[in-house]
Amino acid sequence: MSGTLDNSTSWQPIDETPLDVLNDAVNLIASTTINGVAYGVVLTLYLVCVYALIQQFRAGIRKNQAIWSGVYITIMFALGTVYCAVNSRITQLAYVNFRNFPGGPAAFAVFVFSTPINIAGAAAFFITSWMNDALLVWRLWVLYRGSRYATLITGFALIMYLGTFSMGMVTLIESVLPTQSFWSAIAIKFALAYYALTTSYTIVITGLMIARILMVRRAFIKATGRREYGTQYLSIAAMLIESSALYTIWGIIFLGLYIVNHPVQFVFLASLSEVQIIAPLLIIYRVSIGKAWQSDTTQTLTAGGQSQSRTAVRSNGITSGTATDRTYNNIHVVVDRNVTHDESSLHKEHYELA
Repeated sequence: MSGTLDNSTSWQPIDETPLDVLNDAVNLIASTTINGVAYGVVLTLYLVCVYALIQQFRAGIRKNQAIWSGVYITIMFALGTVYCAVNSRITQLAYVNFRNFPGGPAAFAVFVFSTPINIAGAAAFFITSWMNDALLVWRLWVLYRGSRYATLITGFALIMYLGTFSMGMVTLIESVLPTQSFWSAIAIKFALAYYALTTSYTIVITGLMIARILMVRRAFIKATGRREYGTQYLSIAAMLIESSALYTIWGIIFLGLYIVNHPVQFVFLASLSEVQIIAPLLIIYRVSIGKAWQSDTTQTLTAGGQSQSRTAVRSNGITSGTATDRTYNNIHVVVDRNVTHDESSLHKEHYELA
């Protein structure tokens, strides 16, 4: 039946149920607006990170790390761009070129899941996830380096990572096989296992990192007797929680909607790849500006390292005073006691946790 101006019912989709129409609507919004907004956030963070890394490189601070971090975020950004471009192209084909596909545009997107262009998008999605998980292993190693548990903890993390990588690879292969898709019966089983595993992996690794930070904080406060010196540890722990919480929450919500096959799953699936990039960008940005735990931080702040802890104390007024060395349970602390005109005070100098 051709559409006419005096018959509004003829404008409606042909042979589509209300659920099909809802799927089409949510898929369109997710693939365009939601994905576009998420990509915009990624683009902004990427440019900020590049600028910070350039400044770090020019300052001669950990130049090799700046280079490798730049390569890492550029690859992540490129993968996010591929995923966004594929989403846009599939949306165009579904809603413009083949708008009358049986079952609607959302059904078309499922139908072409095994085509080369969609395989490129799916591959970019999973590679992004694997790189994100790999970054967590590196950060965990940085935190536990110098600890007697470093090998055990890092080995455990690597085993978990290999498990998520393997399950992700199987899910990707099963999803892009001819006549298969991300929503086929076989792929769903592997996808559920993969997302449950990768979400658990993120939670466990983040928990181990926070536990390490709090343990060092407790030891440092116990050794120095100065509770205010441990505030930076809480800041780092909060940073880790913030960086990992977004992807974890996003992944859990998507997993629940994916299990029940609710149309809103498209909102979270379309932006999940970009969300996976946002978390490592936040971490690398904070590392580049010196607000994250580096490989020698534990060595600097604990007796197990090769270097010693140094906390400088100064005041902003006209000062006179001497520096004293104190050793608390093998943690060496240098304190400058400065005296102003009428009072003496101790002020902790900001120093980079690097």
